Amino acid sequence: MKKKQRTSKLRLAISMGDPAGIGGEVILKALHRLDKKSESVAYIVVGSFEYLRALAQRWAIPFCYHRISSVPEAQTWTGSKGILDLGDYARVPFGKISATCGALAVQAIQTSVDLIRNQWADALVTAPINKEAIHRSGCHFPGHTELLASYTHSKSFAMMMVGGPFRIVLQSIHLSLTEAIQNVRPQLIIEKLELTRVFLKKYFAIHRPKIAVAGLNPHASENGAFGSEENKILKPVIQRLQKKGWNISGPHPSDTLYYWASKGHYDAILAMYHDQGLIPLKLLAFDTGVNLTLGLPFVRTSPDHGTAFDIAGQGKADAQSMISAIQLAQFLAGNQKRAVPF
Repeated sequence: MKKKQRTSKLRLAISMGDPAGIGGEVILKALHRLDKKSESVAYIVVGSFEYLRALAQRWAIPFCYHRISSVPEAQTWTGSKGILDLGDYARVPFGKISATCGALAVQAIQTSVDLIRNQWADALVTAPINKEAIHRSGCHFPGHTELLASYTHSKSFAMMMVGGPFRIVLQSIHLSLTEAIQNVRPQLIIEKLELTRVFLKKYFAIHRPKIAVAGLNPHASENGAFGSEENKILKPVIQRLQKKGWNISGPHPSDTLYYWASKGHYDAILAMYHDQGLIPLKLLAFDTGVNLTLGLPFVRTSPDHGTAFDIAGQGKADAQSMISAIQLAQFLAGNQKRAVPF
């Protein structure tokens, strides 16, 4: 029998995350709220059909999902909302860190990547995982970003936080402040800036993106008065890229940079360390922030929150960040729908 061709709809894979957390809840809530806005989009949730159905019943969320039994079956599926069933999670306790939950979360990520690898999904949205849980399961990557980079053989990658008026790329992520300062090196800065520029052009469809680089020291060191990194490292890199025709500026004092960025003066900012970028974003977009990975061969977004074990299983989780992550994935994948070359 001849196989049906996959639907022409844009298709998003959504990995369920740690089942002991709020991932299943925010996915169900988000897709219910997006239901009437998704005629051109199909969603494949990768997780447990029975687990999600039980959650929906628990909180009276309409449950209209088709059970998909395998990755190959996804090729012929032409519906709007399906669950690629990885088995029953019924005995998983809410709010508890466990190797079992870590392994289930990793399995959902791996299967989601398989969907994209076989061109049966166009982008990936990931619900939160717990780092300690995945480590207990034998997966020793620091988190989602590094795990996905390994699966896709991506050697150069970065985190962009999107929310409110901001697109903020982090020069370093989960490093101590001392280590983050040591990470401010020319090659690494150029790598992050190149990833930012390529992604803005390819997926956000910005022809000549305007990128601002934040200074490391107070007042961007005031020409060396409060540190040497701006004069020795940041300025030479920026000038080098400006000579290549890039629309890039800095290093800017970070205490004023975010004000001007909030007024639309820049398409993206490169922040020198984690809190320098996350504090302004969470101040203006705490409930709607999205974690976006640059450097993968496909679009990957995630809500900007964790597993929230303290409220897991209580029906209290706010789905707005998951909604934002899904909508951003749809927008970006729609801008550049393409085959995956790995």
